[in-house]
Formats: sequence, structure tokens, C-alpha cells
Amino acid sequence: MKTSRFEKTTPVSPSKFELISKYRSVEDQEIYFEKLIEAFRTLSQEAPDVFDNIAPEMLQRGIWSWRGADPLLSKRFNRWISEDYRWTPFLEILPPKDETLRSGDIPKLLPNTLDSKYSDFIDDLSMRFHGDPHRWDASTRDQFIILGLLALAGGSGVRQGKLIHSLGLNYDVDGIRGSNIVRAAKIALSRLANPYDIELFAPATGHGKERYHSFSSPELAEIIKRYVVHHDASILLPIHATLPN
Repeated sequence: MKTSRFEKTTPVSPSKFELISKYRSVEDQEIYFEKLIEAFRTLSQEAPDVFDNIAPEMLQRGIWSWRGADPLLSKRFNRWISEDYRWTPFLEILPPKDETLRSGDIPKLLPNTLDSKYSDFIDDLSMRFHGDPHRWDASTRDQFIILGLLALAGGSGVRQGKLIHSLGLNYDVDGIRGSNIVRAAKIALSRLANPYDIELFAPATGHGKERYHSFSSPELAEIIKRYVVHHDASILLPIHATLPN
């Protein structure tokens, strides 16, 4: 069995700012946050063009890291940042906290406890999904989201309409394009599994938005679920991913 790269790529080194914040007292943290807010206000006044360019992206990335990249929340945020900020408090666009995906509820995957073919497949997945998820190309991002949604569904499968919606597309407008993206992602992932004699997906059933996609077995879905939930890119998975279809 190859030495697993999964264990090497999972840990993320904290930034120097995170290390500094870790040792602040609660009282000092509150003062620090107040000063940061004051600093941003000063920047907005002294360099409004600079602030306008960086603030929306910083806020959006913060939401992704905190609550996950839910397409519905993304739409609410885009409306808020463009117009709704005039009359809607930012807090009101956020979903309830208990809707977030809690990785702590799912055990981490230990590749060295798996059969060699599954461990090697996870190894290759880690090579496919490496680096900063926010800098991935569209096809890599789509593959991870589809892999994650189907894994989180276990053996029950996911409707095609939900997959397309979770990719940030509107089925009524982008139905054909979305179907092609789902098919292409599944083909690419299946090719990654083929060398290990792993049948990744079961045959899809149904038509249109009611077409169901699923893993070939609940056991395989469980392995992949434990991989994706503890991956840095789990922030790309919609917050409703674990709720019933």
C-alpha cells in the first residue's frame, strides 16, 4: 500500500494572526475586535475606494469559513450587499446556527484502517482536491460538491435538481447545462476510482430534476463522507447537505 498523502494534506498550519489570537484573554479579545472595527471604519473614511473593493470579498470569505458556501445564503448575501443592506440587518440573512454541517459529529477517516484499494483511492482524491478550495477551477469544485452531497446522503441518493441547485445553478434556466456538469463530474470521479476496481456510483434512475444519483453502496458512501467532512473544502458543501431530500 502506498504511503497515504491524505494525512499529509489534511492539517492546515495556522496563520501568525491565529497564533497571536489564541493566547488573548477574553477581555483583550473584545478590545482587539473593537479596534479592528475602528480600523475598518477609518479605512472606509480615508480610502473609500479601497474599502469598497476589499470589504465585500472579505465578508463573503468570512461567511464561507464560518457557515459554509450555501447557495441560498450566497444569493441572500449578494442581494444584501447590492441593495438590501439599506433596510435589512446583516444578522437577518444568516441561517440558524443549528443548520450548519458539524464535522465533529462524524469520525475522521483513518486511511491506514482501510482496505488498500480504498486507502489508495482516498490518496488519489487527496491529490485531486488539494490546495486552497477558493482557488480551484470550476470542474474541481463541482466534483467535490457532487462527491460530498452524494456521500452525505449515504445510500439514499440525491435528486438531480438538488445537485444542480447546490452547484449554484437554477435548474429551470440551466437544466441541460447542469445535467451535463453532473454527468461530467461523475465520469471524472469514476475514472479516478476505476484503477482500484471500485464502482463508485450506482446507475442513475429517473428523469429530469427527479433523476436520482447515489453511491454504489452505503459503506463506500460512509468512507467518502468521513473524508469530505473533514476536508478543508467542506466549506463548499451547502449547509442543508445533511438534511432529508
